Amino acid sequence: MNYPKHVAIIPDGNRTWATENGFIKMAGHLEWFKRMIEIAEHVFTKTSIDVLTVWWLSTENLKNRKQDELEYLFDIYMKIPDQLEKTLKENNVKFRVAGNIWQLPQRLQDYFAKKTEETKDFPWEKTFVLAVNYGGQDEIVRGVNKMINDKLEMINSSDFSWFTPEDLTEYLDFGDLPNVNLVIRTKWDMAKRLSGFLLWWIGYAQLWFTAKKAPELTVEEFTKALDWYDGIIQYQNMGK
Repeated sequence: MNYPKHVAIIPDGNRTWATENGFIKMAGHLEWFKRMIEIAEHVFTKTSIDVLTVWWLSTENLKNRKQDELEYLFDIYMKIPDQLEKTLKENNVKFRVAGNIWQLPQRLQDYFAKKTEETKDFPWEKTFVLAVNYGGQDEIVRGVNKMINDKLEMINSSDFSWFTPEDLTEYLDFGDLPNVNLVIRTKWDMAKRLSGFLLWWIGYAQLWFTAKKAPELTVEEFTKALDWYDGIIQYQNMGK
């Protein structure tokens, strides 16, 4: 089995699923939370995938969602590392957050810092990434700003020969992790797009779309994406 090193999930359709099934919209987020925990446990106990990144809140979501929905989501975020604690610790999986966390409530910032600290001494081979208040363009802009502040003297010299993609990469959220090999997006019939996710990292990723809504992305459905990826790699290897 050819497993991707880094899988990223765009979980669309929580609110749509809830509406279609006669639930309040918050129920969709809760149901996806349950599926995500199951998938993460499967990834780090049953596969050789190194990194799993899950997008929970985009920069646009933070601006456009109602405050009561955001507060509900913030409460869910504070349950994710706790629910996965046993799996993360037993399998030496680091927990980290990607995105502009400084715009999040202080209680969430403090919680994420605490949970990141708890796994900081684990080796980097296995990592679970929660993307919160994350946008691909925002990551690049923040990275450029960090680089400018760090290399101001070189920039003032007007000699930009030193500037390479590798120079910027080290200032980005995912700079020390392998590039994404497989992107999984749900609700493709309504949203067959990447929505700016991981723009710097998915140039050569395989893209797998499923008509399932995020709360329907079971481990079985997730495994279909892995089997599809394995088939792609086998086909590519035949031509070598």
